[in-house]
Amino acid sequence: MRKIKVRDIRNLITQKASIVHRDDSLLKVAKKIVDDPKTRAVYVVDDNEKLVGIIPVIELVQYLYSEYIPQEYILYRFPILLSGKPRAGDIMLPPVYVHDDEKITDAFIKMFKNNLKELPVVDENMHIIGDLNILEMIVAWIESVENAD
Repeated sequence: MRKIKVRDIRNLITQKASIVHRDDSLLKVAKKIVDDPKTRAVYVVDDNEKLVGIIPVIELVQYLYSEYIPQEYILYRFPILLSGKPRAGDIMLPPVYVHDDEKITDAFIKMFKNNLKELPVVDENMHIIGDLNILEMIVAWIESVENAD
């Protein structure tokens, strides 16, 4: 497969990234995920629409169903005990992201290192311009194999 960059494949599957704000309820976060079944993560932005965090689907599920999941299978990366009604900002992880001009190898490293299936693509001001889903990487591979014949 030829050397590819993030920009070459980021819109093959996901046309619009799933975005929420810090103060959004977990209900809103869950609805964002359900709105697009291909979503593997929701991105949290501040009031200036800059990326400030990421909520992988598995993190949300672990929080929502923590009373049903045996503790040895839960890998909490956020506070277990939250007072009141938790918001997106309470369970988000630090942002992990890529830029359009990065090599796909760099995206894979970030995905595997952080156990993510999807990464936001940001511009120089940390505004989300798209996202890179693991499925897009598979589609790119399929296309390269089919075009090689």
